[in-house]
Amino acid sequence: MLCGRLELPLDGRLINISGGPFDGMPAGARGLCLDASAARVAEAEWQLDVPDFGLPDEAGLRTVLAGMLAAMRAAPDGAYHIGCKAGLGRTGTAMACLAILAGAAEGDPVAWLRAAYNAEAIETTAQEEFVRCFARVASAP
Repeated sequence: MLCGRLELPLDGRLINISGGPFDGMPAGARGLCLDASAARVAEAEWQLDVPDFGLPDEAGLRTVLAGMLAAMRAAPDGAYHIGCKAGLGRTGTAMACLAILAGAAEGDPVAWLRAAYNAEAIETTAQEEFVRCFARVASAP
């Protein structure tokens, strides 16, 4: 039921992150749940409720993604999962922003994420603009 996997380059290592519905999180994974109505939400190590087809709170997203990056640096061989209801819009948005913070997204972060994870990821124009704005802010001096 996964939509894909992202191999995120981080500090010279590849971190494997699965994506899809949060309820499809693989056993043993540490997960970010973006859907408060997920049946397995209590298993989330990180949680940020984002409306379906909506946008995350930017400050909240930065906080949870910073926590994920710290965990990935501490345990790079661990299993990680990001999920919402379908694993495309909200999940893709969060994955792209995670890649931006990790310095891994090259060129257009939307196109990069779609090539690296799932061609249907980041479903709405507003989500695309959010990711591109997130990248501009992250690269500002």
